Amino acid sequence: MGAFIKLEDSPMFLKQIFSLEKTTDELEDRCRRLHNGCRMFMETLGEASNGDISFADSLEGFGGGQDDPVSVSIGGPVISKFITAFRELATYKDQLRSQVEHVLTDRLMQFLNEDLQGVRDSRQRFDKAMHEYDQTREKFVSLKKNTRGDIIAGLEEDLLNSKSAFEKSRFNLVNALMNVEAKKKYEFLESISALMDAHLRYFKLGFDLFGQMEPFIHQVLTYAQQSKELANIEQDKLAKRIQEFRTQAELDNLQVSNSLDPSVVSDGIHGSGINSYRNVEAAPMSIVNGKVETIKQGYLLKRSSGSRGDWKRMFFVLDSQGALYYYKNKASKYVGQQSHSFNRSEEHNNSVFGRFRSRHTRASSLNEEILRCSTVNLHTSTIKMDAEDSDLRLCFRIISPSKTFTLQAENEADRMDWVNKITAAIASLFNSYFLQQPFLEAKYPECDKNNFDDYNVQTLHDKRLEDGSQVDSVSKILREIPGNDLCAECGTPEPEWASLNLGILLCIECSGVHRNLGVHISKVRSIILDVKVWEPSILDLFKNLGNAYCNSIWEGLFLADTGSDNTQHAVATSIPKPSRRDAIQLRERYIQAKYVEKMFVAKDSEAPGNISYAKSIWEAVKTDDLREAYRLIAVSAVSIVNTTYDNVVGVNSSPHLDNEPSGSNRESHNPSSCGRDWDSNQSRNSLQGCSLLHLACQNDNQVMLELLLQFGADINVRDSHGRTPLHQCISQKNNMLAKLLLRRGARPSIKDCGGLSALERAMDMGAITDEELFLLLTGSE
Repeated sequence: MGAFIKLEDSPMFLKQIFSLEKTTDELEDRCRRLHNGCRMFMETLGEASNGDISFADSLEGFGGGQDDPVSVSIGGPVISKFITAFRELATYKDQLRSQVEHVLTDRLMQFLNEDLQGVRDSRQRFDKAMHEYDQTREKFVSLKKNTRGDIIAGLEEDLLNSKSAFEKSRFNLVNALMNVEAKKKYEFLESISALMDAHLRYFKLGFDLFGQMEPFIHQVLTYAQQSKELANIEQDKLAKRIQEFRTQAELDNLQVSNSLDPSVVSDGIHGSGINSYRNVEAAPMSIVNGKVETIKQGYLLKRSSGSRGDWKRMFFVLDSQGALYYYKNKASKYVGQQSHSFNRSEEHNNSVFGRFRSRHTRASSLNEEILRCSTVNLHTSTIKMDAEDSDLRLCFRIISPSKTFTLQAENEADRMDWVNKITAAIASLFNSYFLQQPFLEAKYPECDKNNFDDYNVQTLHDKRLEDGSQVDSVSKILREIPGNDLCAECGTPEPEWASLNLGILLCIECSGVHRNLGVHISKVRSIILDVKVWEPSILDLFKNLGNAYCNSIWEGLFLADTGSDNTQHAVATSIPKPSRRDAIQLRERYIQAKYVEKMFVAKDSEAPGNISYAKSIWEAVKTDDLREAYRLIAVSAVSIVNTTYDNVVGVNSSPHLDNEPSGSNRESHNPSSCGRDWDSNQSRNSLQGCSLLHLACQNDNQVMLELLLQFGADINVRDSHGRTPLHQCISQKNNMLAKLLLRRGARPSIKDCGGLSALERAMDMGAITDEELFLLLTGSE
């Protein structure tokens, strides 16, 4: 501010003003260019923020966070975490744009519109005042000596006023110029420094965000690399299988062509090769080993049974059980009587996303809207080497009492191969029927011998499975349980059926009655046929129950003291327990009264209502008392398997399972306080909204969990923090129970109040080393 040392009106003073004005004009020009650059910078930041959001939305539409099969196969549950990161980056960019606008753009506009505009306005007032002062001074000095005194006095007063106005405007201009000179020394440095500080915070937030995600990113990259290597291996194996398949197909065609008998006539079969019979006769061995082999498969043309007699190309499969079935491709047609349409459907799926679907069966991978499977019954069929009412070559017919199938092969070798193998399958089924006839008569006397179609090949296959080691072990384990050597209802020896939720074994007649009750009452399964049902958890459940104990609950009145309630006991004894020789009507009446009406259950005399049962079953699950929990489920008039801690609080005001002080941590039960971080120790003590399933998972009680699920407990129930039992198992790193819940239908996509699914929770806790658990978490729903 030492520029104006002397403030007298002089040429030097004006020179200083003009010099400062020139500097101010140049500064204004630079400020406007900088403002334009700031505006473009802000627009770029806004576009970048919108770009991040658009990219995150496109990732979400691509598959992130969705549960459909395509999304799961491309890693949608994993991508959802990246989507969140991009949206947070967009938020950071928008914050940076706001700070640029506040600390630089707005201050520049204020400097231009107030400070620099003030200099221009002061200059205009200075010019006007100087012009008026010059005019007044010229008038005053031009007065003659003989001018009247009053005129001189008036002009002198005007001169003093104009000079005063001139001096005021001159100093105002000086102040405005010096204000600009002063501000330019700190205003821009402050703004630019604040802008750099905003960038520093922006990049620090981004660094912190991706620093937290770095282990997760490396884990995903490692998994992707492993998946890539596995995919390459699978592609190499596929290429090798394709080459082997083509070579074998050529050898088979050559072998069949060489074995053709030229003496074959149109109405008979003279070349039914012995190899075909051997192929099908080997079926029992493959069935015992748990495998159903394919004897032959390929495309044949089938004539429709309609009046038009159209030909359609279909894919036929003959397996080692003697079953012949075909797939109809709705897009494939045969046009006309002489022309064939070979519109080939896509036989191999070239998708690279198979790693999440490795456990799916062939049927689940076929599009049901395109393919439809039908079966040809070979049990009472014969085969003819012609096509009725047709002069087409390469035809043969499969004739059964109900329907005739007219088929056409692509060449003579293929036709003879199909005829030989189907003939062998028919002979094998015929022989198997007579071999199994004593078994059928003894075990299923009600089966109509003339209606063997109803007793199909699957029945024979299941009968062979009875000799397998797994079936023997299951039946042996179940029948060694006290009371399980006899049917729980009628006492028939060696029962072969079971009720999974009731924990009892039944004979075949009583199992039919149980099945009619509905699965909400009794879930009936065979201990011989339903091999896959008998998982270790279900076997452990049966070991803890058994017919003897279960009947002591469901038939408690028969064992109770008759003096306690003579009326109730009299009603119970009015419906006699059936014997093995009783009619089905007596069984139905007894089983209905036993399980639906619960007429024989000894009720707790001290229990006032269902609230008491809720408290009791909570204590039973808490103390791992499986039999008591089963008893309470049986005696309760309503379902109590979905009891929550809130129901128990209505009876017992203790806020926590472990008898913590009253009111402690009560606010932590508020769902709004559930953040994204997971404290497993704290979560185990917070019980508000917890169900019996949560409690069983916390106690690591697999058998109790199985009991609750069998009686219909809601597997996806959520506590006050939005956590499911699956979240509970993941937090405790209990992979065994987590996999059990996923196999029973738990949905891994449910998010807790922190916004994280079970998969995301597991990844937050570290790398998932259990590959089966990872596949279940990413492939379920």
